[in-house]
Amino acid sequence: MQQPIIQIPAEFKRLFDRDFREAAVWGGRFSLKSHTVARLLLIRARQEKTRIACFREFQNSIADSSHQLLSDLIAEYNLTDFVITDNAIINKITGSDFIFKGLHRNEQSIKSIEGVDLAWCEEAQTLSQSSIEILTPTIRKPGSQIIYTYNRLFEDDPVHTRLVVEGRPNTIHINVNYDTALKYGFMPESVRLEMEDDKAKRPALYKHKWLGEPNTLEARIFKDWAIIDKVPHEARLERYGLDFGYENDPTALLAIYYYNGGYIIDEILYKKKMLNKHIADLIIAQKEQALVKADGAEPKSIAEIASYGVTIIAGKKKKDTQKSWGLQFLQTQRMSVTKRSMNVIKEYRGYMWEQDKDGKYLNVPIEINDHAMDALRYALDDTIAANYKTQKPRYGTGDYIMQRLQEENETGGDSYY
Repeated sequence: MQQPIIQIPAEFKRLFDRDFREAAVWGGRFSLKSHTVARLLLIRARQEKTRIACFREFQNSIADSSHQLLSDLIAEYNLTDFVITDNAIINKITGSDFIFKGLHRNEQSIKSIEGVDLAWCEEAQTLSQSSIEILTPTIRKPGSQIIYTYNRLFEDDPVHTRLVVEGRPNTIHINVNYDTALKYGFMPESVRLEMEDDKAKRPALYKHKWLGEPNTLEARIFKDWAIIDKVPHEARLERYGLDFGYENDPTALLAIYYYNGGYIIDEILYKKKMLNKHIADLIIAQKEQALVKADGAEPKSIAEIASYGVTIIAGKKKKDTQKSWGLQFLQTQRMSVTKRSMNVIKEYRGYMWEQDKDGKYLNVPIEINDHAMDALRYALDDTIAANYKTQKPRYGTGDYIMQRLQEENETGGDSYY
């Protein structure tokens, strides 16, 4: 049978060598990092018996791992020598096997892993210092290697600090961006147009999103959220927040609890192509019921979900200044998020203020990967409303925001964040 041709960009050729211990592979969006490393792993697994461990900081189920990407590539190239199970991938000729693990608060399980030849840490920008310190001595087989792929978030990302800023023995660095995909004709026209639009209209976003430049901590909207194991039994369910998506964006459903003077966020759903009936069934199946506050731009979807027996109402779309006041109110709250809420955590860490062409931060969030953050605002909009009506913003632009709020109210604005 004719062997499949798997194309690998020349920029990644160094990863096929066996003389390095760790590899830092970073860059912006559509730089082919994940797909290329996944192809590399499949090639290695077909060449000789190899134990491959695929890690992420947060992985609560196999659906959160690289299992799906590897499975899709196996199907694309018709690699019939692989057997795919619900939680593993095995090559029936060489005996190679893939395992998938989350690192966060999983120390004992990680330490028990034996005989790993090649480890891949995907989305490594989210790795904590403690996770890295647990991982590296665990991958201890002679000749074993660790590949980290990541889009930088901040200057002090632990993985980049370790491998690039400080440096480690026998480490290679591969920095790639979208120009690699353009060079080999791998970038779809729709993605190229999106990139060009960001480059022309949103230079700060372009630098971070497409060139992989890190943000500063000043750009983050939310900071200091606690990550907890689970929702305490004593916590009181306040609301569900729902942001609609379908083809290109995920539907995000969050449960919001009140506990000990602060709020706890628990991710219920974060998935594309969810029909309204499926969303309603999921809400009804929850052990605790509460009011659902949803994106008010989808009245038809809200009405349909309500027809299935869900208590759901619309949250209002807000003007920019009022929206920024709502975000600033949330900045003052003590917030926690369950460790299973991996998509919420990703959004929280990457939720940024926009910048103008001079690099000045605006009181407008970057509208990318903000589905869970929107669901959070919808869930707590009545709490935000009460504070909006009785308090002045104490953060950010201060008097400027109050002036804009007054102008919007005088022109008929009736929303509150």
